[in-house]
Amino acid sequence: MSLTAVVLAAGLGTRMRSPIAKVLHPLLGRPMAGWIVAALQELGADVVVVVHHHEGEVRAGLAPWMPRFVRQEAPRGTGDAVAAALSELPEHGPVVVTAGDTPLLTAASVRRLLAAHRGNATVAAFEARDPHGYGRMVPGVGIVEEAACTESQRRIRLVNSGLYVFEAQYLRSRLPLLQPHAPKGELWLTDLVDADSHVVADFVEEEFLGVNDKGALAEGRDVLRRRVNRAHGAAGVEFAGLNDASVDVSVTMLPGASVGFGAVITGKSTIGGDVGPGCVVHDSVIHPGARILAGSVSDGAEVFAGAIVGPMARLRPGAVIRPGAHIGNFVEVKNAVVHEGAKANHLAYLGDADVGAGANIGAGTIFCNYDGVRKHRTVIGAGAFIGSNSALVAPIAVGAGAIVGAGSTITQDVPDDAIAVERALTKLTPNSADRLRRHYRKAADRG
Repeated sequence: MSLTAVVLAAGLGTRMRSPIAKVLHPLLGRPMAGWIVAALQELGADVVVVVHHHEGEVRAGLAPWMPRFVRQEAPRGTGDAVAAALSELPEHGPVVVTAGDTPLLTAASVRRLLAAHRGNATVAAFEARDPHGYGRMVPGVGIVEEAACTESQRRIRLVNSGLYVFEAQYLRSRLPLLQPHAPKGELWLTDLVDADSHVVADFVEEEFLGVNDKGALAEGRDVLRRRVNRAHGAAGVEFAGLNDASVDVSVTMLPGASVGFGAVITGKSTIGGDVGPGCVVHDSVIHPGARILAGSVSDGAEVFAGAIVGPMARLRPGAVIRPGAHIGNFVEVKNAVVHEGAKANHLAYLGDADVGAGANIGAGTIFCNYDGVRKHRTVIGAGAFIGSNSALVAPIAVGAGAIVGAGSTITQDVPDDAIAVERALTKLTPNSADRLRRHYRKAADRG
């Protein structure tokens, strides 16, 4: 049996107070409506998205899922929105209808409603902790919107979830007959749910959270975060806590990986190693056996087994940290390969470089890669030793086994096994420190 689904995404979403289309607000690397479209497509549904406000942005934002789109010419209510999609619907068969701002909806719930569907219309309902704002499921009547409820009906806690299954021919026959409601002249889809409609009343409220403001967006993100992390945990990924680490749905997590408290992992990252607490990893590959220690940032980098990064290190795009290499605290690596066993343990900048196996980069070392116009490369040979507080002015090469003395500014290539030192000689004046202090004190006394 073929299945068509209609996602209502034409609203303006003024309560979001954002220039971004409401249904495109991101949740773990996926736009809000993308979660709904993906869940429906998991069931094999042909998805039709109804658009109006921010039409171009919504079409572009949902393009990766390749749904079909229809335009609601004027925002005249949910009934009019579904009517706008009639040309895209089959002549017969079930049609799922849902809102584009309920990103917690799962394929399992839609499947359950489809299995329970009978007659012309079936609606999912739940007992709301606070029914304010929801249409009430009134026995013998159908759905009564809150604005039209009597006082006794307002006390009903069984509410409309906004998830429906209709028969296509029923929509075709009834939608043209809908009458506008005051004061806006809107056509309500809920008028199609009457006393003969089938109500499935045991759904969970959480799945139908409507995201209408930034607070609800955060609530939805919290639920999705735990769902995603729990699924990874079931597949062999260790989390220090399921509730606070944030892993985008686009991330690949390998069995045996571990994620610390407060870590944020986004983009097309692949994680097989350890990502410590407070780390931010984006579009990076952390191989099994690699360790990213607390507070480190990796953006567009690759870290191999046995390598250690951090704590508080920064890897920028193009950084490649080979097996056994160490990148320590407050070290920044950009567009550079750090080969096997090489170390830069403290306070250094390695930009546009190739650091040979076993090389040691001392604290405070800077690869001066930018001349104000172009970037230039620094090449460090295997086993070379770069002393603390050195500046290597690129383009430059330091040969294998060479030594650069601490505090040097090197502007020319250093051959293999050579020693390069560039600094002023130390001047010593014996037995003079106390005399200088007395001189300063007398000067201070004179004012």
